This record gives sequence, structure tokens and C-alpha cells, in this order.
Amino acid sequence: MFQRFIYARLLTVAVAVLAVAGCSWPSQASNDASPSTPSPSPTPIPVPVPAKQSTGDPAPEFPDKAEWVQGGPLRLGDSRGRVVVLHFWTNGCSNCIHNYPVYRAWQQNYAKKDVTIIGVHTPEFAWEAPAERVRSKASENGLKFPIILDRDNAIWAAWGNRYWPAIYLIDKRGGVRHRWEGELHLDTREGKQFAAHIDELLIEQ
Repeated sequence: MFQRFIYARLLTVAVAVLAVAGCSWPSQASNDASPSTPSPSPTPIPVPVPAKQSTGDPAPEFPDKAEWVQGGPLRLGDSRGRVVVLHFWTNGCSNCIHNYPVYRAWQQNYAKKDVTIIGVHTPEFAWEAPAERVRSKASENGLKFPIILDRDNAIWAAWGNRYWPAIYLIDKRGGVRHRWEGELHLDTREGKQFAAHIDELLIEQ
């Protein structure tokens, strides 16, 4: 009986490990935009050592030759006067998928306001990378915002990003003002506070 109990516990742990495999996120979500030491990524695709971002830093521009799967091409430099919500994701990450309802809500709520939502698709695994798969997954899940492909992790590195998913809020002057790492739940106090930053940035001149 004791051996069966130990086996059951080990099996439970193994299932839990497999359930979270496929994307990397911090132990707790954060909206702190200050620099911190990057954590190792489990991705088999080589990720350059990230640069560091801090509150108010100019948002790094997109590579000129980057491919867009819907919308675009866009340049952050052309978005002055608008608030930009930029998020890193990959279509095979369960935590990224859990953020889809938030993005859909923002699409609707800010459709007639000076807000631009941009998805940066940085694949964790090679099978997530094809443009047709990214386009298909976006369509299936009602994600209508422009999506730029970051196959070589160049945008990830330029932003000093560390996890999937991650959300950055850029003010009207092009400065990175707020960052959230991990799943975003708008029914929590912290989630509501982060989402409220979008409206705060809209009020700024």
C-alpha cells in the first residue's frame, strides 16, 4: 500500500511538470519595468543575452526586414501620440493562451481610441514558428491586432525580454513605461491596476 502511495505521488508530480512545459514565466507576475538579471530560457532556439530595459527607456524599433503575418508593417516611431500595448507570446504556450481573453477585451474596448496593440511572436520551439501556423492560431482565437514574427529572437533580445507571456506599455512619446510578466487576470487587484495604466497613459499629453 505504501509503495502504491509513493508511486501515485510521483505520477502526480510528473503530470504537473508536463502540464507547464512549453513556456517560461516568472514565479509571480510583475509590472515592474526596472532592470533585473535575466533568467535562463528553456527554449532550444538560441536566445541572445538580453539588453536591459528600465522605466522610460525609448522603445526599441522593429527590424526593417521583419515579417508580419497580419497588419503591418509598423514602426514604433510612427506611433507617437498613441499608446502602444506590445506583448511577447508564442502560440504553443498555455500561459500565453490564457491571456487571449485580455487581448480580445482590449481590442474591443480601445478600438476607437489612440491605442495600438502589437503581438511579437517569438517561438519557443521550431514547430511554433511557421507564419501560417501563427496566422491560423491568431484567427482561431480572434486575435486581430498586427503580429510581427521574431524567429531569430532579435526583438526579444533588444527588449531584454525574459518570459512568455510579457506585456509592455509604451507611452505617447515612445517610452517604455510599464511591464507585466506572466498571465494577466483582470479580476485581480494587481491585474486591474496594470490594465488601468493604459487609460492613464491615454490621458497624458
